[in-house]
Amino acid sequence: MVIKKAYGCNIQDVDGNVFIDTTMACGAQIIGHNNRLIRKIGKQIKNGTVYTVPNAHTRDVNLCLKKHINPDLHSEYIFCNTGTEANIRAIRLARAYTGKSKIAMFHGGWHGGIDGLINSKGVPLTTSELIKVLPYNDEDCLNEITPDLAAIIIEPVQGSNPRSDVGPFLQKLQKQCSDKGVLLILDEVMTGFRLSARGGAGLFNIKPDIVTYGKILGGGFPIGAVGGKTKIMETKDVFYGGTFSGNPLTMYAAKLILDTIINKKYIQYKYLDSLGEVFRNKLNSIFQDQKIPMQVMGCGPVNKIVFTEKFIKNKKDKDKLEQQNQEYFYDRLRLNGVLVNTNRIIQLSMSHTTKTVDKIINAAYLAVKG
Repeated sequence: MVIKKAYGCNIQDVDGNVFIDTTMACGAQIIGHNNRLIRKIGKQIKNGTVYTVPNAHTRDVNLCLKKHINPDLHSEYIFCNTGTEANIRAIRLARAYTGKSKIAMFHGGWHGGIDGLINSKGVPLTTSELIKVLPYNDEDCLNEITPDLAAIIIEPVQGSNPRSDVGPFLQKLQKQCSDKGVLLILDEVMTGFRLSARGGAGLFNIKPDIVTYGKILGGGFPIGAVGGKTKIMETKDVFYGGTFSGNPLTMYAAKLILDTIINKKYIQYKYLDSLGEVFRNKLNSIFQDQKIPMQVMGCGPVNKIVFTEKFIKNKKDKDKLEQQNQEYFYDRLRLNGVLVNTNRIIQLSMSHTTKTVDKIINAAYLAVKG
């Protein structure tokens, strides 16, 4: 599929076919495609798109993040161009601060295409040996958190396994990291400014040592950001640079989206939460009534259709129990006018209405029956 344009919650391909978009740029377009904030960016284009030196918008974004989002963290953030870059820099910072090299992540987690954190050809074995993979949403992992780790990186809600019942697990993880002298990196690239104004940290009352952002913070433009506790952020001689990092176009967009979030102008988290709840409840009722062995899991506006009716607590369970007819289902869904991206995460936005959600549910039912 090749896309020509997008507007609201709709996306159109080069052949003129229009689909309901449930991907929304992997969640980045929380207001909607071609929204009123994006149309304001032209003001900055007239003043230049890249300087490679600090700009006034970056200062404003830092001030806003400090005052309204993370008052306990350092007043300046490290800005880059993607969530992957943000996580690379966060891991580098953790290693520099602690003087340790080993990092732990969780099975089912996604932190970008970082060597060692993905299974891929071309990743040296020596790189992978620096990464420890822990079982997710499983208290057995607490025994594997040892003082030789520099940090643990985790999404507060996994895209592969989105759920709202992980608060107690995250709280225990935070305490164990603190007790063992291991930094906690909270990867909020997807969840930041989506689950709440303060992301998963605010929703589950987590205070990370380091936090990363991306997607929504860019207001529709490429961005990554790293924040952290003051003593960690002041670590000397750590390289973060990049030609387009913190460019004025992106930072102006970030300034606009933060102002919108703080002033509750175009983003209403109660609405997004209720939309996700309606989607899950209605579709799960259909699955149950029709005795279809499927379910929808999610947290707030982040959702995933799971191809088993049985309870799962992590991706390991999901992989073991799911049926194998998923590609057929998503092909049928697209034929019924609904686009779900290859990561299969359904991200609802302010541009989705209850009528739109009903259309998605009906398309899913028709796909299952087909």
